[in-house]
Amino acid sequence: MPDSPSRRAPFRAGLAAALAGLLLCAAFSLGAYAADVESIGHVSRAQGLSFAVRGANLRALERNSLVGRDDVLKTGPGSRLEIVLLDETRLALGADTVFGVERYGLGRRGGGVLFKLDKGSFRLVTGGMEATREVAFEVATPLGVVGVLGADFWAGLLLEGELDVLLVSGKGVSVVTDGGRTEITRPMEGLSLSSRAAPPPAPSMWSPDRRERALRTVAFGK
Repeated sequence: MPDSPSRRAPFRAGLAAALAGLLLCAAFSLGAYAADVESIGHVSRAQGLSFAVRGANLRALERNSLVGRDDVLKTGPGSRLEIVLLDETRLALGADTVFGVERYGLGRRGGGVLFKLDKGSFRLVTGGMEATREVAFEVATPLGVVGVLGADFWAGLLLEGELDVLLVSGKGVSVVTDGGRTEITRPMEGLSLSSRAAPPPAPSMWSPDRRERALRTVAFGK
């Protein structure tokens, strides 16, 4: 015998109450997470799917989302993400990128900046932080550490076992491995690392085509 509308009404009411409870719990969890985040910047542009992972928490990123210390930023296939930090540094991430905020401290006693690139590509334009020379500004990668001297630069782990670094403009960047250190100080010069143990190679001028292919990985679609 089919259920009558009167019998279905309590079930629907219970289901609605359960869904409302789930939504309330999710909103409370997100609010508690946001309150716990010590913001270091915000998302200025987002294309496609991107997430921030912090401990056991995962949240989707969109325009105006906050980015906090200890966040690991992850972008999906075809995605782009741009972050503006508190010191006006601008960071753009390409598709399929994993980029961690290891440390972000303003001022001479703040501990400096340390990011970590695990995969993918990024472009970074420094803001006010690099003006304080006592403060280190570095990006760690599996093959070496890029030290920022005040620059607009690009770096990518697009091929397995290879790190590419390109200086677009500015004072330059240093590249340090277990085998040595070099600096890129001329715009449009870059280098490729394939070993953490070996000294970094001398930088060389990249062709226009190679530069375009690199920068295209972090460019937003129109």
